[in-house]
Amino acid sequence: MARRKHIATGCRTCSGRGYLISPENGQYARAEICDCVSECSECGGSGTVFLENERGYRYLERCGLCGITRLKVRRYNNAKIPSKFVDVLRSDDIDPREPDQSQYAAMSYVKSFVDKYPKEKGFLLMGGPGVGKTRLAVGAIAELTLQKAVECVFTDFFFLLADLRKAYSEGIPENEIIGPLITAEILVIDEMGKGKSSEWEQNILDQLISKRYNSSKKTLVTTNYVARESLPRRSAARTEILEDRVGERIASRLYEMCIPLFIKGSDYRKGDISS
Repeated sequence: MARRKHIATGCRTCSGRGYLISPENGQYARAEICDCVSECSECGGSGTVFLENERGYRYLERCGLCGITRLKVRRYNNAKIPSKFVDVLRSDDIDPREPDQSQYAAMSYVKSFVDKYPKEKGFLLMGGPGVGKTRLAVGAIAELTLQKAVECVFTDFFFLLADLRKAYSEGIPENEIIGPLITAEILVIDEMGKGKSSEWEQNILDQLISKRYNSSKKTLVTTNYVARESLPRRSAARTEILEDRVGERIASRLYEMCIPLFIKGSDYRKGDISS
């Protein structure tokens, strides 16, 4: 049986994408299969079909008409993208408010990372609050899940620490929380360095970065702290350095795993624009 790709170009509901995106309970953005896919004529909506090889043995296979769309939807939902970014579907889905070269340089690299995946290094987006760092990172994994069915996971480092504390109090093994983040094909760590920077927090971050580093996993990071070498010449003395916040060992591995990108600009949130 010939394998075919899902084509729903005539569907007005999903504009031919095969899925719809909406917030889920105000927490995560969620993709749902459109009716044009759920009513698939090849598999009857199951997403799988029985095929037969040359020896007459039957085996179960992903539906050639709608299977890949269903996989992309699962990948997107498993990424746990915050519902705030429900409208972000592409790596270039951001419009810089200021003609600043650093913003365009960051956008260009993020787009290249997606287009050339898995050839490019991950990226480390640095800069003040509201310059679009998280939006860029979310755009990358939204596009990778929905266009290439890549396994991605988003985690806010501060909320990760809260989840771990809750797990400890409920007797849940730490690995149940950390494990999926270590093994994910692509991991976004948002707000790295946020917190008290205690020894326990440093150990969690070290475990996460070191294990992904050793297994050559792609990692995408956003932080309000700045790499020492990327610090603008005329920056204020109060600028906080990433190495001082996460330690030289973790920073060194990050710089090998990721391309550091410093983004300048005013706070998007002050203009009621998501960032």
